[in-house]
Amino acid sequence: MTAATLFLSMVPVFVKAIPAEAGIPLAQKLFARAFVSGLVTLAVLLIRRISLRPGNPLLLGVRSLLGIGGMLTYFTAVEKLPLAEVVTINRMSPFFVLLFAWLFLGEKLKRPQLAAICLGFAGVAMILRPGTMHFSGPGLTALLSAVFAGGAYTALRGLRRSDRPLVIVFWFSLLMSLVFLPGVISSGVIPDMKSLLCLIGIGLAGVSGQLLMTTAYRCAPGGQVAIYGYLSVIFSMVWQTVFFGSVPEAVIFAGGALVLLGGWVNYRSG
Repeated sequence: MTAATLFLSMVPVFVKAIPAEAGIPLAQKLFARAFVSGLVTLAVLLIRRISLRPGNPLLLGVRSLLGIGGMLTYFTAVEKLPLAEVVTINRMSPFFVLLFAWLFLGEKLKRPQLAAICLGFAGVAMILRPGTMHFSGPGLTALLSAVFAGGAYTALRGLRRSDRPLVIVFWFSLLMSLVFLPGVISSGVIPDMKSLLCLIGIGLAGVSGQLLMTTAYRCAPGGQVAIYGYLSVIFSMVWQTVFFGSVPEAVIFAGGALVLLGGWVNYRSG
């Protein structure tokens, strides 16, 4: 999960690195994320002679749709908000995993975990600052991406006995490619070399992180695995400073600290 977090933290970096003047539409960035992932997983599946047939098609379809919703809202927010802000808000997804696993999978929700969820929401509220301009469409879109991601990760918990990680990633990538391919074709935009390298980077970083993350969620309860995902908050603050020359605001550090504290409380609760 630590390695997955490192790879996935680079995805929004590549998204933001694509010059606005290149005219690359959002659909093309999302297609690159899915297409590269699909090619890599298909190659591995064929080499290992693993059947592509899903064990639980219905749940796999639900996971894929939730994942697509999460990707669409996440990329949308990344284009409009500072990197650290989006990633920190998106780190609410493990808290939604706790809620959804309690609601749909029958996993127990302890009092310390409820306290952790409250801390997480307090941190996000501090970042979004209701009543100000920050509490706007992009900020709520970032929070919605966490809801979708939490649902997708919960579905992974349900798929752990029926489908292999590679099969899950392949079908998710295929469906996502098909969803955004029409947008790529209709835009008619041919990327320049820098944009092309960034698009490839989006795909490679994404598939590496996704495969590692999918495996992690199959191997342990979601609440225990999720703690390592909070490293993305730290990574994003470093990347924003190093690659984009922008130090996050003090309120982002404070809100991020509450989200990290909530993750730690959840982890300590067992």
